[in-house]
Amino acid sequence: MRPFASACVLSLLICPLACAQPTASGSSVLAKDAHLSVPVGGLDATQSRSEVVAAEGPGFSRALRVRIGGDAADSNATQLTLPNAARVEKGDVLLAELYLRGRSESGGPAAAMFLFERSTSPWTKSVGASIEAHPDPARFRKSVIAFQSAETYAPGEAMASIRMAFGRQTVELAGVSIVNFGKSRSLDDVQRQAVESMPLGDVRVTLDTSKTFQTMRGLGGNFCQPRYGHTEPMDAVGRLTLDRLNVVHARIGVPLEVWAPSPGVYREEGPARAALQQLELFAKRGIPTVASVWEGPTWLLPGAREQSGKVMPRERYADCAEAIAQFLVRARDAYGAEVEYFSFNEPDYGVNFKFSGKELADFIAIAGPRFEALGLKTKFLVSDSANGSNLAAHAVPLLEDPRIAKYLGPISFHSWDALSAPDSVYKGIADLGKRYGKEVWCLEAGHDSALWQAQSPWNKWDNALRTAQAYARTIRLTGATLMDYWTYQDNYPLADKTGTHPYPVLEVMRSMDGVLAKGSRVVEASASSRDLVVCGTLAPNGGRVSLLVVNTIGKGSAALSGLPKNAKVTGILHQANQPPKALDLRADADGRLTLNLPIQSVLVLQAG
Repeated sequence: MRPFASACVLSLLICPLACAQPTASGSSVLAKDAHLSVPVGGLDATQSRSEVVAAEGPGFSRALRVRIGGDAADSNATQLTLPNAARVEKGDVLLAELYLRGRSESGGPAAAMFLFERSTSPWTKSVGASIEAHPDPARFRKSVIAFQSAETYAPGEAMASIRMAFGRQTVELAGVSIVNFGKSRSLDDVQRQAVESMPLGDVRVTLDTSKTFQTMRGLGGNFCQPRYGHTEPMDAVGRLTLDRLNVVHARIGVPLEVWAPSPGVYREEGPARAALQQLELFAKRGIPTVASVWEGPTWLLPGAREQSGKVMPRERYADCAEAIAQFLVRARDAYGAEVEYFSFNEPDYGVNFKFSGKELADFIAIAGPRFEALGLKTKFLVSDSANGSNLAAHAVPLLEDPRIAKYLGPISFHSWDALSAPDSVYKGIADLGKRYGKEVWCLEAGHDSALWQAQSPWNKWDNALRTAQAYARTIRLTGATLMDYWTYQDNYPLADKTGTHPYPVLEVMRSMDGVLAKGSRVVEASASSRDLVVCGTLAPNGGRVSLLVVNTIGKGSAALSGLPKNAKVTGILHQANQPPKALDLRADADGRLTLNLPIQSVLVLQAG
């Protein structure tokens, strides 16, 4: 995880034109019709062009049409950036609205991404949300996004960014506005009223257990407190998660700056000893591990502590490889723990070691043979990127380098953009794994890398809901076989510091484990509305069918088909401000069942 990251998705609400919107006084943040007058950036980068066209809709008669004529490595290669015309204070509650229509060259709905961010480096983001056009290319689809400003901005210091470089497509944007409610309304109030105004309605959910995909390794977690300086291997939250959850995998942080304070000197003390003790604990429990490095000592990685984007001099590659190797040897020989895989945390972004794909391949070409010479079985993850959007560009140079092929393990990424990246990006991760014959792992599973900046967010239902949404979407689209939650200790915690008061997200994680258990096979599952996120699995013996259903907006119902005929169906329903509710249902003679879905709820079903 990047310690100072800032992408913050608080709400993505999509509805047809007829839906209502929250009503209350507020001031406009953008100049009127700014999207029609501000030039689109990066048109040349994707062989694109833009024009203003006639378009009829609620409150507008014109739209911006952008034709994306080529592919790009980054979604911001072609984007519209609209500066804030009015001052915005930190913590102000804002509501963005925009209409989108269009088609991709492949025939699906056009895709874009909405962000509100600082207009200069470090581009601090208050929100990032994927948006998609209506399936009917002749109709507009309205997106409503509620969020809080991460910083204070004078006019021109922030911008609404609408990224459109998601492959060859035609995008039409209309009715773009941002209303600032200041501190007069809470984010929960704006969010809730927006959600209530947009009922899910009647949705069809289809299971097809004859179509199976990846086999799950299951759910694990990060245990990284020693990486942050803690000298005890396990805190109260960590002990609770080990006791309450079926932990099938663990990722720990190597405190390299403590372990290797100077060249050739290795100190088994403080956080370094705690990390080794973690590995020993997991080895005794039979839990496989990944060891990752965030920070390094200044003799290896010049710069301030926790500074992102630091580049290690090439002449230090061998020294760094040796320091890591000696930690892994110590874990094996003194603690009985053979680490399965190693990675630098988010090297594409640089937290805190920054490597291009080619540079990381050069490092592995040195470290791999050294690990091998020491008898270490540890291999290297492919990338371990900061998000799914950056993965392919960073991973391909590694995957295509014949020098390091035998040292590489699964492709790894972090799902901090799980609620903002378009489907095409996450499906591309599955394609990458198939193309190179590699498993796909998500080793930091979460939905918002800046949630720590919010006020006491961990015990809120919104965190639990969006965690479930991120898991279902990531597994269904990317083909991931393993999800490691960030974290199973007191960092993005599942319970309070004492480990005695579990948060709603812990109960949701326990329920999801029943769907995504080790050995289960992901099956075809689809919903007729993108606001209902589903993920289905088949038990290892082929008997039990499980389904995770996440309703992201207002109440509705789902007509579910594809269950075993006349099967008894048990369920657990999770919703805000209520304890989990057990359900006893039964499918009919055709394997169908109708489900009532409360507002913003998580439902787990098991049949057979």
